[in-house]
Parts: sequence; C-alpha cells; structure tokens
Amino acid sequence: MVGLVIRETLGLYRRLFGPLVLASFLIFLPFTIALLALEFAVPDTTSTQQGLAIIDAVGSLLLFAPLASIVVIRSAIALEQGGEAQVRHQVEPAFGLLVRYVFTQVLVLLVIVALPGVLIAAGYAANSPTIMTMGVGVLLGSALLNGVRLTVATVAVVTGDAFNILALRRSAGLTRGNWLRTLGVIVTLTAIALVIAVVVSSIGLAFPEGAARSVGTSVFGLIGNALTVPIIALGTYRLYRALEAQASARRAA
Repeated sequence: MVGLVIRETLGLYRRLFGPLVLASFLIFLPFTIALLALEFAVPDTTSTQQGLAIIDAVGSLLLFAPLASIVVIRSAIALEQGGEAQVRHQVEPAFGLLVRYVFTQVLVLLVIVALPGVLIAAGYAANSPTIMTMGVGVLLGSALLNGVRLTVATVAVVTGDAFNILALRRSAGLTRGNWLRTLGVIVTLTAIALVIAVVVSSIGLAFPEGAARSVGTSVFGLIGNALTVPIIALGTYRLYRALEAQASARRAA
C-alpha cells in the first residue's frame, strides 16, 4: 500500500503542480509579508525571535496550512471525479470548511497531548523531574500511536464523510490493522517534504546576514511551503482513499 499511495501522490502532484503550488503560494503570501514586516518593526532580541517563531507556527498550523490543504484536496477530488481541478474555484468553498477542519485538527492534538500534558503539569507542580520525564515519554508514545491513528481525520472533513469527533472515529477505524502501513506513508511523505524544504531554505540562508537574510529566508520559506504543503495534503488524501478501498474489500470478502 505504501508504494501505491506514494506513486498516486506524485502522479497527482505532477498533474496539478502549477495550479496547486501557485494557490499555496498565494495563500501563504499575506502571512509571510505580515511576519516579515513585524520582524522589521520590533527589536531584534531573543524573546522577539521566539515570539515570531510561535506566531509563525500557530498561524501556519491553524490557518494557512489547513486552508491550502483543503484547496489541494478539493482540487484532487474534482480531478478524480472526471472534471477539471479548477483550483481557483476551490478557494471560496475551502473557507466554509476551514472551521470544521481546524476544530477537528485541534481535537486530534488534544487526544495526543491530553494525558501527557496532565503528567507534565503534575510533575512541574510537584517539582518532580521523574514525573515530567514520564510525561515526555508518554507524549512521544502518544504522538506516534495516536498521530498515526488519527492522521486522516481532517481528510474525512474535506470529503464530507465525517466531522469533529466522528472524523476521529472514522480515521481510527480506517487505520485499524494498517498502522504500520500508515506510518510508512507518513514517514515517506515527510522525508520527501523535508528534503525539499531543506534544499529550498538553504538558498535563503546563503544571503548575507541582516535585512537581506531576513527577506531571503522569508521568500524561500514561502516557496518551500508552496512546494511541500500540496505533497503532504495529496499524500494524506490518497492514503485516505487507499484505506477506504481496503475497508470496502474487507466488508465485501
């Protein structure tokens, strides 16, 4: 299954490369400009850089990457249903799905961090490094176990098959018995995206230090997002369809 999903993902990526990369670029562009302007407007201190990094991570995770992912998945669905992808026509409907998508994504994160968070907080309150270390260990295990189990929950939102808690249950049901295969797809997709991101971001780091470095890293970071978000979104979508096909085959057997 892993090889099939990756081949289908790369096939869709080639077919839709231009429109999807452009759409992702335009979605991330205002956020990148705002962050760059903020970076130039505030003092260059360690706390400022940490704050900007947090804003970047939260904004990307909870708004811009979800919006781009919805557009990508809806475009793939339109193409596979025998029509044209018409990426530009998927943006407005994507806003309608954004709240449900993000809420489902937050639920997934809560499932991953709930128990470990309690342990870490208890260890901090009791000033117990042992309990905190246990919490960190449980967090890593939960991220590996629940992250894989719930990895296609947001895809179910975009396809309209399930929302919120039901999307989590659908993902858990589809990945049951396919945990290792699902992990293999995730690792492969992440590796591909990471290689692209590292290559692109290294170009930005080649600029001289100062304003040029800030602009360069921002521009090439934007390009990196535009190139990698479609790969992850398409891969997750094709994984969802592959798991659906396996579930249907088991029911028919």
